[in-house]
Amino acid sequence: MRQALLVASWLAACAVAACAAPQNDPVTDRIRLVAADASAADAVASMLREYGGYEAWVARHAVEYRYTLSLFAGDPTPRMVTRQVHHIGLGDAVRVELLDIDSDEPQVVSLDGDAINVTQNGAVVDDASEIAFRRTYARALRWDFMTPWNLLDPSARLESRGVRTPQPTGPVPVGPCDVVRLRFERVTEGGGTDDWYDFYISRRSHLVEQIHSYRADAHGYRLAVWSDTRAFDGLRVATRRATYASDASAAAGRLEAVAEYADVRFDLP
Repeated sequence: MRQALLVASWLAACAVAACAAPQNDPVTDRIRLVAADASAADAVASMLREYGGYEAWVARHAVEYRYTLSLFAGDPTPRMVTRQVHHIGLGDAVRVELLDIDSDEPQVVSLDGDAINVTQNGAVVDDASEIAFRRTYARALRWDFMTPWNLLDPSARLESRGVRTPQPTGPVPVGPCDVVRLRFERVTEGGGTDDWYDFYISRRSHLVEQIHSYRADAHGYRLAVWSDTRAFDGLRVATRRATYASDASAAAGRLEAVAEYADVRFDLP
């Protein structure tokens, strides 16, 4: 009888524990594959849910939006303003189309994997340096729009860098943020890469406040400050991203550029 009671008690305890155990969701399972610690996984999971959720993101296959890039390079007013319409594939394959608007010499860039076609005023551009620059530029634009969802890339590696309160870049003070460092496992000619991206995720809103990054090839730091987050078809997008020169402490230096997104539409016919 005593043994039967012990078994029943053990089974009941197991049942209670099973009921109390949190159910895993797809985004948490995916993040655990790339996160080095629970703090990083929890912060990123909460952040992605705030941006609309993993299920909503993977259901989207392409996006179109109007893009305005203002280059300041430290000046109080823009030195140059570029306005384009972007069509970007959101799958594993790299597909990007960039169309200039409000330009006297409109350029169209079509990138499919490594294959690229550039035309200007309807004529094919065959300058090798221009084509190489446009290929890099198109890939960078795709990367920027897919952030923060590219933290789920299988080659990504995430680790917690603690809690910090960034310096304000505007009139509204920024509260404490979970800082998660993103690196990628990839091989270069030098055998690896030291590039990294520190995501400052607000503990209040669970949105990205800023991204402090380091590029080893240029030995330079950049600080991207995100704001004006809006919802489009169930997904939220930071529609204003200001990039500053920076240093190892993540201080905002001179304003380099401001990128703005508008009329974001997913999966158009």
